[in-house]
Order: sequence, then C-alpha cells, then structure tokens
Amino acid sequence: MNDIPERSEENTSNKTPISSFEKITGEILAILVWVYVWIKLFIFDFDLFLINEFFPNQIWILNYKFFILMGIIALIFLLVKTKTILRLSLFLLFYPLIILFWRIPYFIFKQKSWVLAFGFVNAIISFFVSLKYNFIISTLFLISFALTFSISNKTTLWTTSTIILLLLFIVYVERFILVFKPSDIFRLHIKFFSGIRKHASASFELDEDIKQSSMEKLGDDQLRKWTNNLQFSVLFNRVCLFAAKKLKDYQNSRLNSVFYVFTIFLLVVLTIFSFGAINYALYIIENQNFSYSQPPTTFTFFYYSFNNLIFKSIPELIPITPISQAVSMLESFFVFFLVVVFVSLLLSVGSQRHSEELTEVINNIEKEGHSMEGFIKDEYKINTIDEAITELEKVEAVFLKFINKITENLNTKLYP
Repeated sequence: MNDIPERSEENTSNKTPISSFEKITGEILAILVWVYVWIKLFIFDFDLFLINEFFPNQIWILNYKFFILMGIIALIFLLVKTKTILRLSLFLLFYPLIILFWRIPYFIFKQKSWVLAFGFVNAIISFFVSLKYNFIISTLFLISFALTFSISNKTTLWTTSTIILLLLFIVYVERFILVFKPSDIFRLHIKFFSGIRKHASASFELDEDIKQSSMEKLGDDQLRKWTNNLQFSVLFNRVCLFAAKKLKDYQNSRLNSVFYVFTIFLLVVLTIFSFGAINYALYIIENQNFSYSQPPTTFTFFYYSFNNLIFKSIPELIPITPISQAVSMLESFFVFFLVVVFVSLLLSVGSQRHSEELTEVINNIEKEGHSMEGFIKDEYKINTIDEAITELEKVEAVFLKFINKITENLNTKLYP
C-alpha cells in the first residue's frame, strides 16, 4: 500500500521535467526558426554567409541542404513521439500568431492594467486600419530589396534602388502628415459606442403595451422583455462610463510616447536597410564607387549605412565618386529630417493632438452614458441608475454581477 503513493510521486516528478524541457526547447526552437526565416527571406542568404565565413571549402553542402533537412526530420520522427512532433510543428507554424493573440493579451491580463490593454487594442486597430497601405508598401519594398541582392543587371539595380528610395521618401512624408492628421483610431471608438446605441435600440426600448402597464400586470414574456431591456440599458450606461474612466487613465499614463518612440525606431531601421541596399546596388553597378581595404560583404553595407546614420565613417567602405557621395549626403539629410522634424513634432505637436483627440473621445463616450441614463429615466420611469440596479436585483438579472462589478470599479461616483 505504501508503494503506491511513492510510485505516483515518482511518475509526477518524472513528467514535470519532461514537460518543462519540451516547453523550453519548443520556445527556443521557434525563436531560432523564425529569426532564421526572417533573415533568410528579408535580409540576406544566411546559409551562404555562414558557409563562406567559417567553412568556405564545404560550399558544396548547400547543394544537398534539402536532403540534409529531410534526414534531420526523419531522425526526429525516429526519436520523438508522433504527438509531440505534431504539437511542436503546429507551435512552430503559428508561433507569431501565438505571441500576438495569446502571449501578449495574457501578459496584459496578468498585469491587470487597462492602460496596457487600451494601448494594445489601439495598436491592433492601427495595424488593420492601415493594412492596405502597409501591405502595398511592404510588398514593393521587399520585392525591390530581394531583387537588389539577387540580380546583377545594372538596369534592374538602378530601378530597384530608385524604388527603394521613393518608398522611403513616401513613408517619411506619410509619417509627417500623420502628425497633423486626425487619428482614425479614436474615431472608431466613438463610432463603436454610437453604433451600438443606434443599431441595438431594440434591446433598449420597450414596447408600447409594456410601457403603458404596471409591473404587476405584466405577463411572463413581458416581464422578461422588461428585465432584459433594462439590464442591457444599464449595462450600456455602465460600460460607457467605465470605458471613459479607463481612457482617462490611458491619457494620463502618456503611453502614447512609447508608440512615438517605436515609430522613430522603425524609421531608423528602415533607413539603415534602405540605404544599405542602395549602396550595395551602387557597388555592384560599379565597384569603383567605393574605396575599400578588402572586398566588402553584404553585411558591410548595412554596417556602413548604420555608421553613416550617426555621422561616422568606417575604413572598410568609403564613398569616392559623386554618386556614392550624393547617396551618403542624402542619408544624412534623412537623418536630419528624422531627428529634427520627427522627434520635435512627435513629442510636441503629436502628443498635444493625441491628448486633444482622446479628450474628445472620452467626452463623447461619457455623453453616450449620460444620454442612456436619461433614456432609462424616461423609458422605465426610474429616477436613478441605483434604482434600476435595485430593480434588476429583485428579478435576478443575468448580467447583474457584471453590472455591479463595473459599478464598484466606478466607485459609485457616476459623473465628475
């Protein structure tokens, strides 16, 4: 009898490390795989770089990488259970989506921070609002970028370099315009609440026969209708006030500054990669455009672009012809525009506009809450929201607990 618990403990202790090991291994493997995929697709041929750098005599291995990969997969199938392989494969395939739609929301939920929640929701909305523009620009940039590093035809390289430069200019101009343009994100918040009020009116209003009758004379169906409509009306009122309060917290947190810093960071990265590709194209078109101590690698051009961004020269690559020097000057101009214009505008004009627009959103949502309270008083002949909640308690409304939870969070102070 005493052996049974010991065995169960032994089994439990054996399972836990294996499970933890699988999770850690899967996480590391997913990160490595997706980093490799992004580098391979969008930056440079990582396989070729490693072989040339460390094993130049084994370059022939790349001709058999498909068969090597199949052999590794076959070995994994031999050593690992099918269920584990299937679970790991799905995890690897959907890892970016898992991060975006599960890990980040779960982290925000654990923090119990509505400020982070609003920031995350706004980021998601912003992505989908500008999805068409982002997709077109990204596709054109990636195609031009890939062709630059895979084709040596001079006409093609001039074309791709020009497209990359134009796209970079378009992105800068678009970011500049957005500083002064009203945000579509906050407009969506207003449309969301006003849309609910408009299109769900049947869930708030009472039929004339119910309005004309007293509570005692209502039939079961009529009482059910009265209860449901009242609780939806009160719930809408509570949610409006709750959302307005949390948006005020979001406004006071200045979390939008993080968005501005992230925007500047993305522009810096885009500028480095764009001019790295343009300078690479100039080198392939004519090697004499640059002076160098030894033939530069692909990475050298990104390193050169990064240093040029901070107004620093490197001995590995020096522009010596008018065209390469003009490109260097042009990158310096973009840097000047980025630092002087964007940093000052984003942190002053952009921040002020953001605050003003958010105030407008908060006022509109609070207005919807006020309007619904007035509607409840007229439609249900109830003097206050507290009385409405009391009536819902009497009939044990389905959403009563949720309504009370929101009311507690509002600290029973309905309006400022």
